Parts: sequence; structure tokens; C-alpha cells
Amino acid sequence: MKFKDGLLLGVILGLGSALLYTPKPGEEVREEVREKLDSVPRHFFNLLESLIDLSISVLDFSKGAFEGQGERLSKAVSSGIDAAREKSEELRKMTSNTLSE
Repeated sequence: MKFKDGLLLGVILGLGSALLYTPKPGEEVREEVREKLDSVPRHFFNLLESLIDLSISVLDFSKGAFEGQGERLSKAVSSGIDAAREKSEELRKMTSNTLSE
């Protein structure tokens, strides 16, 4: 967003200086400056709207990434539990065989 902010500021300053240095009557220059300044809030709100949209996109992406991580973690834990059960059974069999001998 820094680029857009700089671009907007540059456009405003450029238009302002161009209007001030053009050979026009004062009232005409003031009217043009007023019109340009009136458009600044609209540009600001467009920029703000873009920032909000970007924030929502980042949050949606992050949410999806974390949801995927949770599923993978859950599967990994389940696999670990299953592996521990198998090893536990193997150890029980080994100890029961050893004790019965």
C-alpha cells in the first residue's frame, strides 16, 4: 500500500503545482484546485476499500493455512497413537512370551 499512497500524494502535489503555475485567472485556478481537493476523499476511500479487501484476503488465506495445519496435525497425532498401540501390543506379546518360557 505504500506505493499507492505515494502515487496518490504525487498526483495531488503534481496537479496542485501544475494548476498554480498555469497562466489562468485566480478564480479559475482556485476552482480547479477545489475540484481536485474534493476528489481526494473519494480516492482515500477507494484506497481504504482496497486495503480492507486485501486484509480480508490475507485473513482468509491464513485461516485456510491454519485449518490445513490442524488437519495434518490431527492425522499425525492419530498415526502416532496407532503406532504406539502397535508397539504396545508387540511389547505385550514379547513380555508374555518371555514370561511363559
